[in-house]
Amino acid sequence: MQGEIERKLAEATALQRRGNKNAAAAIYRQILKTHRTIAPAHYNLALLLKDQGKWLAAEKSFKAALAADPAYALGWRGYARFLAERQRPKDAVRAGLKLAALDEFSPASLQQLADLLELVPVGDLGPAGDEAMLRCLNSDEVESDRFIVTLLARIHRQKGIVRMLDGTGGLAGLEGALNEPVIAAAFSRLILPSPDLTTLIEKARAQLLQEEWEMAQELMALLALQLALTEYVLESPPGTPPAPDALEPALRAALYAPLSPEVATELLEKEAEQLATRPWCRLLLTRMGPQAARERELAATLPVLSASGDKVSGAVQAQYEESPYPRWRELRSGGETTLPALLKRLFPDMTPPFPAENPKVLVAGCGTGRHALRTAKRIIGAEVTAIDLSRASLAYGARQAEAHDISNVTFAQADIVDLPDSLGQFDLIEASGVLHHMADPEAAWKGLLSFLAPNGVMKVALYSEQARQDVIAVREMVGERIETLTLDEIRKLRQELLALPEDHPAATVTRELDFYSLSGCRDFLFHRHEQRFDIPRIKAAIEDLGLAFLGFEFADPQVMTAYRARHPKDPSGRLLDNWAEIEAGNATLFRGMYQFWCRIKK
Repeated sequence: MQGEIERKLAEATALQRRGNKNAAAAIYRQILKTHRTIAPAHYNLALLLKDQGKWLAAEKSFKAALAADPAYALGWRGYARFLAERQRPKDAVRAGLKLAALDEFSPASLQQLADLLELVPVGDLGPAGDEAMLRCLNSDEVESDRFIVTLLARIHRQKGIVRMLDGTGGLAGLEGALNEPVIAAAFSRLILPSPDLTTLIEKARAQLLQEEWEMAQELMALLALQLALTEYVLESPPGTPPAPDALEPALRAALYAPLSPEVATELLEKEAEQLATRPWCRLLLTRMGPQAARERELAATLPVLSASGDKVSGAVQAQYEESPYPRWRELRSGGETTLPALLKRLFPDMTPPFPAENPKVLVAGCGTGRHALRTAKRIIGAEVTAIDLSRASLAYGARQAEAHDISNVTFAQADIVDLPDSLGQFDLIEASGVLHHMADPEAAWKGLLSFLAPNGVMKVALYSEQARQDVIAVREMVGERIETLTLDEIRKLRQELLALPEDHPAATVTRELDFYSLSGCRDFLFHRHEQRFDIPRIKAAIEDLGLAFLGFEFADPQVMTAYRARHPKDPSGRLLDNWAEIEAGNATLFRGMYQFWCRIKK
């Protein structure tokens, strides 16, 4: 009997995947008529009912699946997402916590919880929301910036913050806010992209530095941690920092600028007794001391594969040596897969040959290494080579590799336009957000293809002209000065942009996360060299380079669902002319760059 049930379940699941929903539902109901405790049958039926808009029936089936098997993780995951889509955020978060608890709050389960929090950005999530956010924030293996909108909503609901923002309370309310664990964790770990919070931090810093207000050392450390995360993107305060010869003056000095690695490291030893009961102070000194010192050590030992005399490459290198980007701290967990399996998931109709199961991967223009390390974790058996112009950026990535215990990545300095033949062949080459910063992107793209293995694939990400109209407006405001801007000039330009009227064509740039850190703002708006693409240019490059376009990759699966509904004769989404038509009516579709995969045409 068990074998017959499994056979029917497999048959129904296959029908469901092929879109034959009515036939699949009929089989699930047939199974459940005599076997009410088959959780997968209840769950799959719930998904079908949800797709049909039968919300009450779908919820009943989700609950039946979980009653049949309370430890059914897939059921809890589906139910949590269902509740989020039905705009029941508190229930959704409670279900998400149950799912994470089943896996003993492993990093992968917490990442799923973080992804769920991203779906419920409005509304009071209550104690369950605080628990969920705090668990995610306290792990270096969870990308908590995914739910930054939800987190900002939570911070803006805090009573002291509300009173400060509406003018009925003083800055002392910030102390109450920072004493709340979720808000403290947020200030210590994430850039908070909020003009209101930025203003509060600026006012608090001014009063502290003018000695108009006393603040506990731990709370002062939290302010300094947030300022450091943004790389002191606010305009420098007046006055001279105190000599950081003890913990209290060092905290005040850290409100102006980072402490030197030598000073911070010395204070960790000198003030060890005090720091034993001051975790935020200790964290601040650790980041500015041993971590920064380790990056210096690593930068001095990195191998050099090539050095370029290209003028544009030189300007880009100088920018990233001064402003490594991004300065990330958390690395996404979960979703491990083989490269062939990943390609089959992204592009179900992709035909063989597929790349090797244990691939060699080249991340060209890896920056500070977040994507390279994520690839190393995500793709099973991968051996990753990560190259970049900037030694400071590479050193940051190498230190993070140590922190995350990732050993299958090699960092090396190199210029994409002048790579040695000895580099070898790669089953996957990723060039994300780098070609458009080169003098001749298509020529650099062609050069990288010479290192692609016979069955290899390439992932490319390029700026969209249409999606960056507000950025273009900023660059036009600055003009030729963009090539020589100092960091202080960038700080002043940020203030000018924040003061623009809402209808100004450049005003929307202030809504982006990158606007709220110095290196992010520089990379986003004031890059030394930037080109932008449109789909006809991408199409021409693909044809000229002899490539087969495999398709775009989107974070939101609904984009492809909508595309297939509009263009049913091209379910794989490979006709670029169709995408050009869609982008013409949706200017921000590729705000996060055109991200697509390709391979050499057979």
